[in-house]
Amino acid sequence: MRMHHHTSLLGVSALALAIAGGVAPAFAQQDGAPAGSSGDDIVVTGVRESLRSAAALKRNADQIVDSVQAQDIGKLPDANTTEALQRITGVQIQRRYGEGATDFDHRTQPAITVRGLTQVQNFLDGRAVYSASGGRAFDLEGVPPELLSGIDVYKNAPANIIEGGVGGAVNLRTRKPFDSPGQVISATIRGNYYDRIDKPGYAVSGLYSNRFQAGEGEIGVLINAVYSKSQYRQDGLLAGPFDTVAPGSIAGAPANAQVPYGFEIYDDKGDRKRLGVAGAVQWKPSDALLVTAQAQVTKYWFNRTGAYYYDYNNRSNVRDETGKVIKYGTAPAPGAAFTFNNEGYATSGTLYPQTFETGRYDQQLWSASKNFTLNAAWKPTDRLKVNFDAQYLTSYYNADRNGHVLSLYDRSGQDALSAPHKLSVDFDLRGKYPRWDVREQGVLNNPANYTTPYVADALQRNDADTYALASDIEYEVEGDFLKKLRAGVRYADNSIDLRGTWHGVCITALGADPGCNAPAGTPLVPLSKNPQLAMPGPSKNWFDGNTVKGGLLYPAFPAGDGVWAQTKALYALLGATTQDSFKPGDLNSQTEKTYTGWAIADYGFELGGIAFDGGVGVRVVKTKTTSVGTQFNNDGTSSPISVSKDYTKALPSFNLRAKLTDTFQMRFAYSKGLARPNFDQLSTNLTLNNPNQINPVTGHPSASSGNPLLNPIRSDNFDVTAEWYFGPTSSLTGGLFYKKVNGFLAGGIVTGVYNGVTYDISTQVNSGNGTVKGAEIGYNQFFDFLPGPLSGLGLQANYTYVDSSVSNPFASTDPNSPRQLPLEKLSKHSYNIVGLYEKGPVTARVAWTWRSSYLDQTQGSGANGIPQYAAPYASLDASISVNLTQQVAISADVVNLNNRMNRIYIGTPAAPLRYELNDRRFGLSLRATY
Repeated sequence: MRMHHHTSLLGVSALALAIAGGVAPAFAQQDGAPAGSSGDDIVVTGVRESLRSAAALKRNADQIVDSVQAQDIGKLPDANTTEALQRITGVQIQRRYGEGATDFDHRTQPAITVRGLTQVQNFLDGRAVYSASGGRAFDLEGVPPELLSGIDVYKNAPANIIEGGVGGAVNLRTRKPFDSPGQVISATIRGNYYDRIDKPGYAVSGLYSNRFQAGEGEIGVLINAVYSKSQYRQDGLLAGPFDTVAPGSIAGAPANAQVPYGFEIYDDKGDRKRLGVAGAVQWKPSDALLVTAQAQVTKYWFNRTGAYYYDYNNRSNVRDETGKVIKYGTAPAPGAAFTFNNEGYATSGTLYPQTFETGRYDQQLWSASKNFTLNAAWKPTDRLKVNFDAQYLTSYYNADRNGHVLSLYDRSGQDALSAPHKLSVDFDLRGKYPRWDVREQGVLNNPANYTTPYVADALQRNDADTYALASDIEYEVEGDFLKKLRAGVRYADNSIDLRGTWHGVCITALGADPGCNAPAGTPLVPLSKNPQLAMPGPSKNWFDGNTVKGGLLYPAFPAGDGVWAQTKALYALLGATTQDSFKPGDLNSQTEKTYTGWAIADYGFELGGIAFDGGVGVRVVKTKTTSVGTQFNNDGTSSPISVSKDYTKALPSFNLRAKLTDTFQMRFAYSKGLARPNFDQLSTNLTLNNPNQINPVTGHPSASSGNPLLNPIRSDNFDVTAEWYFGPTSSLTGGLFYKKVNGFLAGGIVTGVYNGVTYDISTQVNSGNGTVKGAEIGYNQFFDFLPGPLSGLGLQANYTYVDSSVSNPFASTDPNSPRQLPLEKLSKHSYNIVGLYEKGPVTARVAWTWRSSYLDQTQGSGANGIPQYAAPYASLDASISVNLTQQVAISADVVNLNNRMNRIYIGTPAAPLRYELNDRRFGLSLRATY
């Protein structure tokens, strides 16, 4: 265990406890070590201290909260902020592009769920934050973990916590100068290697913190900065979707034989860069006043090259209104041998005829958030505390995207039967690594066989700003029952501008055609006219060398400085024009103002020799929104529209804790919560279709729109916990929870009157209700009682069970599909087992994370509305650190040590859709702290 004279961990527990208890952060900072602390103070850091601090936070908080603490300056236990959260009971994360992250094309969907719900409020040092992507979440993957001292997850938030999450709330904590007794200087250099893409990455971070006497008072300053770059490659193999084959087309096939339409691969690679700077100045002129000014700036760059090679047969089974197949489009090769699993899905065989296209979609994202805050904590009397807080948050979210397709078709309107290259595809899904290949391998890598039929471009430029003012007061009553009164007010003014385009152009011998209206049979433009627009693929040792071994071609872009310059050069070659500006339908502006008042009465009493305490409170929130967009009429005219809505909600809360012994306590908590719809769901652009085309069922013409009149999702939250703290770093905790949630969003129809006509408007509606219930258990202990070196062994383990059921009448177009489904992205079972060792100069950690299958998408890809699921998966991570001196440590770690394969299936595990492999990440770092 490393011991040194100064560390920023001193005071972290007090700060975290104050935040968890609802006290303004500044109050806790008054409890930090005084500036005159002796230079001989010994502060313990490392895994033991991080566990002790997290346990103390959970134990002493007046609400249900779990935390992960930094083991040292710039050292969360995981190399990614999102990944660190997966160690907390009840939290599950998504993985994309080799890290804990969300999909680029679904940026408004958070990468984490708390107890199965994605509607999670995000805080930075206790203040609400969100990114400009159009969602409500902060871009956690863009936050360098080196900036953080810890992360808290609130499970059942009381009235003093800012509303916005029915699942819970996540608080990212940065460091402040008064967290430490004196000067702290720390620097870390880290190198990474990513084995699949075979490239290095790195991170450099540094922190300086100090405290100075200022007359009768004291001033503290802190600056913390980090810059990092990481690489990734993601290999994906896709099968299907599966469908029925014609009777008798496969000898010996089962009666319900299902065969995939075809196969594809995606070859995804890119890099991430993160810049984070956090600064803080604290001034304490007297024991009664503490002023804290903070600034946090994070910037994130994500560059992605997504190359796809996919079957494009233009054939599928055609069914009548009863569901009977009247025309077969599945294509088993005549006379080919097939194998099937016990549910009738093909596991090997040959498909014919097959033909292919290949697409490349490059994406360049750059985003930033800047958060500036000023806090004054005043304690005019021993019993009275007053807090004032001001915040300004500004962010942007920009992206350039493109698309480029090469095709084995040579004319428009063809299908696999009329294609110039009819291919046979052999596949085998039975081994560890699924594989497929064409028999005519020379076809796929011959540029003479390809045409250039389609290009696309897209721009996104979003901006968001928040101004927030808050004040609260706390008065210690010290009565026999009533102990403390707390109350506060908050005003927030949010504004966001959403700007996004998507523009595609078909290319034929007739020229560029944005409407893609060329008649069937029109010749396509051969690649030979621009041979530089192709590149060889797939990547080296793609999917470990088991598929398309003869090679193929991907689209290539002309040279240019960035995605947009390359896109414009491509368009110029093909005689097309990019959409360089935003049209009215690409724009939406929104404002949202909230007015909040809250109050909590804290109580305590003794009954039957048992000490009880807790709080009862209410939070009242008034929300006023305005969404500005454009109405597009059928006659080609348009006009601006503005839709306003306001609503007031009361959110009561109740917490009770029973201290049954000095080490064992139980809690009960109840609260109401709300989560507002994402900003992109509240957009208000409206398109009115032909009023003379009437739906015979409703008698109305159709329209489409976002829905600025959506109500927030609401929840009633119940928790019961039991907590046994049998040592400073030893605990066994468990809990039961139940949530009743109303107003989940789904696609639906509402009516509206425009120009005197009633329209059926396709939009988002509050239609779904559901329940979430489950149990959590967590265990932490160092085995100090073991002899000698074995006394450094420790164990962390937790398990979460979550069962959910949500009604969604719009979940599927299939009348036979289920109307009650679990929540998306939610595994019913998940657990973490972390083996620890800390003795002398050595610290080591091995972490095994597992989660069961989960609903990935309500409507699976190309599967007629059948739900799409992710199979269970596990991940193994490991690290070791050695203290070379009291000030210098060297560390090594590896992520995804077991080289796991992620699998997605449609409806049943017997019907695979996607197999995915990611990099293993190897890291080596050197840290110095003085």
